[in-house]
Amino acid sequence: MAENPPERPFQVLLSEGAVQDLTRMRDAAAAEAQQYPDDKTPAHNANRTLFKNVLRELQDLETGSSKGHHVLGAHRGIGDGRDIVVSKVGDGTGKPNHRLTFREIPGRNAGGKDARDVIAIGARHGTEHNAYQQTAMRLGRSADKLPQLDRFGEAQVGSGGKAHQRHPVLDANRAIAHAFKGQKPLSGSRRLSEAGFGSRAASGGATKQAGKQVGQTDPQRGQ
Repeated sequence: MAENPPERPFQVLLSEGAVQDLTRMRDAAAAEAQQYPDDKTPAHNANRTLFKNVLRELQDLETGSSKGHHVLGAHRGIGDGRDIVVSKVGDGTGKPNHRLTFREIPGRNAGGKDARDVIAIGARHGTEHNAYQQTAMRLGRSADKLPQLDRFGEAQVGSGGKAHQRHPVLDANRAIAHAFKGQKPLSGSRRLSEAGFGSRAASGGATKQAGKQVGQTDPQRGQ
C-alpha cells in the first residue's frame, strides 16, 4: 500500500500576475523545445532550464526546504518591500538572473495553513517584466512613497551574506508577517495546484513535471 505523501508546512499561492508570469515562461520553454529539440547547450536551453528551476523553487517553498534568499527591503525607486522575500532563480547561462518575490501569509488569512503568496516572477533587470517593478505595481505601491512597514525592521536590508546570516532575518520576517493581522494574500491568488502548474512530490519530480507542463497549451487544465 502506497504511503501518503508527507504533509507540507506551507501552501504556495500564485497571484494572477504570477500565473501570467509562469504561463509566459512555459510558453517560451515550449517554443524553445520546438526550435532546439536536440540542442543541449545552455544558451539554447535557457527558457526550459528557467521554467524547471522556477517550478523547483515553488516546490521548495511549499516543503519549507527554501526560505527564499533575502528580504527585499525598502528602496527609493522600488518602494517599500520590507515584507517581501526574494528567491534567486537562474536559467543555466551564468549567475541567477531572475527573481521570484513572495510574502509570508499567516494561516488564519490563507484558509488555515501558512502560505507563501507569490507576487511576481521575472528578470532581475530591465524588460517590461522586471520582477521588482511588477511586484511594486501588483501591490499598488509607489516607488517614491514608503508605506508604514516599520514593523518589519530597518528600511534597507542587504541581499549579501552567507545563509547563516540571512536566515535569521528571513525567520524574523516570517514571524512578524504571521503576527500581523493585515497580512493577506493578493485578491485573486490561487493555490499552485489549482493554477495549472502542479505540485510535485519530490525534487526529482520537478524536472519531469516541468517537461510535461512545457507541452501543455491550457494553463488551467493542470494535466
